[in-house]
Amino acid sequence: MSTGSTLKSGRARAMGDRVQALCERNRQAGHAAWCGLDYDFVSPSGGTYPFQWFWDSGFHAITLSHLDPARAVAELRSLLANQQPDGFVAHVTFWQRERYQALLATYSIAYRTPYLSDCIQPPVLGESLEQVVRRGGGEQALHELLPKTRRFFDWLDRVRDPDRDGLVATLQPDESGLDHTPKYQEYLGVTRVLDAEFTAAWERVAAAWRAVGRDPARMFARAAFVVEDVLVNTIYALGEQALARLCAEAGDAAGAAEFVTRAERTRRALVEKCYDRQAGLFFDLAGHQEQMLRVNTVSSLMPLALPELPAEIAARLIAHLEDPEEYAAPYPVPSVAMNEPSYTPGVCGERMVWRGPTWMNTNWYLWRGLRAHGRPDLAERLVDRSASLVEGQGFREYYNPSSGEGHGAHDFSWTGIVLDMLAQD
Repeated sequence: MSTGSTLKSGRARAMGDRVQALCERNRQAGHAAWCGLDYDFVSPSGGTYPFQWFWDSGFHAITLSHLDPARAVAELRSLLANQQPDGFVAHVTFWQRERYQALLATYSIAYRTPYLSDCIQPPVLGESLEQVVRRGGGEQALHELLPKTRRFFDWLDRVRDPDRDGLVATLQPDESGLDHTPKYQEYLGVTRVLDAEFTAAWERVAAAWRAVGRDPARMFARAAFVVEDVLVNTIYALGEQALARLCAEAGDAAGAAEFVTRAERTRRALVEKCYDRQAGLFFDLAGHQEQMLRVNTVSSLMPLALPELPAEIAARLIAHLEDPEEYAAPYPVPSVAMNEPSYTPGVCGERMVWRGPTWMNTNWYLWRGLRAHGRPDLAERLVDRSASLVEGQGFREYYNPSSGEGHGAHDFSWTGIVLDMLAQD
């Protein structure tokens, strides 16, 4: 693997060398007898997460596109290799399950098969494919992977949006990737911030889904946990926009027009249904009544990443980012507003996450939003602070917004997305 020409500054080249070594340390490649397929991907963290996770791989592919386009294509090819006949793509593929039986006992995951989970994660795949195609994947990646990616987005549209409002729903907390975020706490019936309380709440949801055979229509009817999540749907809209451009490039004008329409429907629904004008923030919608989950978390800022977001709404979100009481921490952007009672900047419990620390992937989205909405000054500061975290603490899963201390898994691969920020800054 050789560092590509996209890395123009000395800081970006130095980070590229570090990310390259990280990707080699966490690389998993081989042949899986259970499905008769080869695989080649970067695991989230070799010691903690040795399998292939959906949205992690999306970020890994974007990072690899700066370093080795062929590896970036292989990442997405492996992710999509076991796509199901209905278009579903699992949030975890357990390529080497037998090697990690003891580790599996620590996971709380619903399985579609012994080697595939029965859950989703935020659909970063659309944008990942676009960046891989643009940075060297070319027509081969476009024609090989676009049909599979479209089928997954069609599955989301068909199965996860039963009310046809353009917003897809998550059916358990970890499908958003945000796991223990305080925005779900009241909805889940969690009254104390304890690992055991969250585990019990998750088991209540899992038991309800088992009782209906994990059939999506029956799950929506029962509504033990149904959330139209702002973070998930922002990423969904961005993915639909990317697919519109890729379909046009592939010569499919009808497909491009369809995804333009779908992306606009999702964007409009986010603004019309999820935006609280008084608070100047976006909030998730829960249950059949679409109750707003009014907790100020980084999800509330995520639509800033949408270039078409109305200027007055973008300005309100940026004001929250600049507020030292909320998100303007020394090492931004905290995953919960600092003036929320639930804000916890460091480790919480044995393994409760997304309750305050800074994560690199949400920084990446907000950095893009700042650039899109005319604040290159804040975008530049966010890049600098993000890179300094890695330079000082290494590739950690998340960081303390006040001290910069790294926490969670070591050698956490998606933190390498900071390379994309440096390369384009």
